Amino acid sequence: YQRRVHGSSVPRKNEYPLMLPPFLNKQGKQPLSIPPQINKKTVLDTDGAKDKWRAIENAIHQIYQQNASSLSFQNLYTSGYQIILHKFGDILYHGVEETITAHIVSQRELVLAQSDASFLQELLDLWEKHRTAVSMIRDILMYMDKNYVPQNKKLGVYDLGIRIFGESMLRDRKVLERLQSLTLHIIEQERNGETAPQRMLLKNLTKMMVEVSKRDVYEPCLESHFLKDSTNYYQVEAATYFASSTTPDYIRQVFKRLEEERDRVERCLDEGTKPKIEEVIKTEMIAKFKQQLIEKENTGCLSMLRDWKIEDLRLLYECLKLIGDLPPMIAVLREHLLGTGLKLVGDGGDERSSPQQQPLCVVEGVLGLRQRYTELLGQAFYVMEEGTRAHDKQFEHAINKAFEEILNKNVRFPEYLSLYTDSKMRKGKTQIPDEEYDGIFDNVLVMFRYLREKDVFEKYYKTHLAKRLLGQRSVSEEAERGFITKLKTEYGYQFTSKLEGMFQDMKISQDTMEAYRHHTSLNPARKPPCEMVVQVLTTTYWPVAKTTNITLPPDVQLSATHFKEYYLSSHSGRKLHYQYNMGNVDLKFRTPSRTYELNVSTHQMVLLLLFNTTPTLPFADLLAHTGMPLPDLKRSLASLCHQPKQHSALLRKEPPGREIDEGCSFMVNDDFKSRFVKVKIPQIVQKETEEEARETRGKVDEDRKWQLDAVIVRIMKSRRTMEHRHLIVEVVRQVAGRFTPSPEDIKKRIESLIEREYMERAESRSKYNYLA
Repeated sequence: YQRRVHGSSVPRKNEYPLMLPPFLNKQGKQPLSIPPQINKKTVLDTDGAKDKWRAIENAIHQIYQQNASSLSFQNLYTSGYQIILHKFGDILYHGVEETITAHIVSQRELVLAQSDASFLQELLDLWEKHRTAVSMIRDILMYMDKNYVPQNKKLGVYDLGIRIFGESMLRDRKVLERLQSLTLHIIEQERNGETAPQRMLLKNLTKMMVEVSKRDVYEPCLESHFLKDSTNYYQVEAATYFASSTTPDYIRQVFKRLEEERDRVERCLDEGTKPKIEEVIKTEMIAKFKQQLIEKENTGCLSMLRDWKIEDLRLLYECLKLIGDLPPMIAVLREHLLGTGLKLVGDGGDERSSPQQQPLCVVEGVLGLRQRYTELLGQAFYVMEEGTRAHDKQFEHAINKAFEEILNKNVRFPEYLSLYTDSKMRKGKTQIPDEEYDGIFDNVLVMFRYLREKDVFEKYYKTHLAKRLLGQRSVSEEAERGFITKLKTEYGYQFTSKLEGMFQDMKISQDTMEAYRHHTSLNPARKPPCEMVVQVLTTTYWPVAKTTNITLPPDVQLSATHFKEYYLSSHSGRKLHYQYNMGNVDLKFRTPSRTYELNVSTHQMVLLLLFNTTPTLPFADLLAHTGMPLPDLKRSLASLCHQPKQHSALLRKEPPGREIDEGCSFMVNDDFKSRFVKVKIPQIVQKETEEEARETRGKVDEDRKWQLDAVIVRIMKSRRTMEHRHLIVEVVRQVAGRFTPSPEDIKKRIESLIEREYMERAESRSKYNYLA
């Protein structure tokens, strides 16, 4: 708009700047301008104002009849300006309102007279003509819009016209009923896959209603009815389709309907309707059938898990996630996992496996199950975060809790896990490539995290590690240290300090033996009769059991005595005890046909050397000559009489049979045969007896007492005074990385510390004070 007042762009005193509409004069060259005399203070009375209004009213009729080209917009604008300027704005505003209303009412009957086939198109045509006409009327009465309307808090001319159309046309009962009926019929045709010729009109009809008033026209007059019809439609479809389809097919139908309705809203309705129609489908097709979807026979969640149908599980997950109700599915998953896992750890794995292999089968079975469910998390129960898949936290937590319950259901699982680790770290027929160790360690650590009694695993792992180190059976020191490093990173130095001490002892023992050999080379009189390698172990690091002294052959006894004297002379204040149950010996065994190199335990060596002087020895003589404990003697004789696939038995027994008792006699097997020159005679591995298990458990419990004592004292030293319940909670929190103590165990240790005067009860019996 161009502002012109007396040919100047700056208004003078008592003159008004005019905002002119963008209409051109009849020549179409120059913008309209107000003649200079119009701005003078001329008097306009009521009759004059009405005369000018009648001219404007006639112009409005001409605009509605599409004869606007014959009008002088300059004169009409000037008339509107003068009416407002002389304070007759009410005449102009109400006249415009009544004229537009009368026109719409007259057109309403014409629209209602149309057939159903043309009714919607006729209504839209009238709407477009009305909007164009109202826009032109607004331009004529621009001065009223800029001055009278804001001063009197009225609607602008365009908004007034839109409101009148809504009230006089769209809110009319007959028009509204036909509009609703025809619109909903078109939508129903689309849903049923029928041809709907008028569906292209729906978007414009929606825009018309939203522009008139989304809250007062579109939502109550169309949207609410659309949602109500949709609810009824999907109630029927859901019941019918669910009864005749499988769970996956039903869910695919749900997603198909959701996509169709989203597309329909984009093409035909207002965007604000999209979440509302989605909610209808979620309620009618998902929420009301959620439990049935999970439990449906042969195709529900349990069936999907049994048949491992990952794609179907993903479908069900996405379906239930839409309504934010995943716990029922999580519960089914957890129960199925628990059932599978508890059966696995309860029956010892594969029944065809040997007793030694059963623990390995259990661990490998659990690892396989864990790997399977980890893959399931990544393929079925995931969410997208920054373009990458992330496990659903609820499902991941449920699976972790289920595995924790599975592993801790079998009290021997810490031992099994240690045996599994031992089988991978020990030399054997099949060697594991170095690059696979990281994966094995990670798997063991996953299982280890689930254990509540981590100290029990530590106890067994220490025993197995000791056997590998002392028997030189470790496949790789680097691998051994790598696993301990991972444990240290995960649970801290205190957890692995004793394990690291064992490696330190092995290194120190090597240096000690080099020094001993150098010593004997300088003192030939002290040179041992037989070569001996001694590993000096620190008692606090190694799982050393109490052993009974046995009668060694003279040469071996002399060698042992020489080393003990040398060591004690170099390390004052120390004690040295030989662990005969942990050593091994290399012997030469000559037969009439061949000489073999035998690797046997210390106990086996003591027995075999007795046969150098006596060909046959009864059980009682062996017991008397060796001084071995009866169980150790029987186990050693059983291993020497055992005939594996690789070689013959070293000793023969009379009478034949597996039982060894006091009535048996033993002799060397002169017909001994082996495919290999070097033969290892392993000790018979006996399953841990109940007594041994109790002993191990007793050691664990004793260690726990000291740990609890240390933690309680440390806490009380820092807090000085503490409530009983707070102390219990803090102790459980601090030792949770190793085991989970019961409140009763903690209470017993508190009582013990009170007796030993580390702490005392306060005046309030529920409080404790630390005693320095």
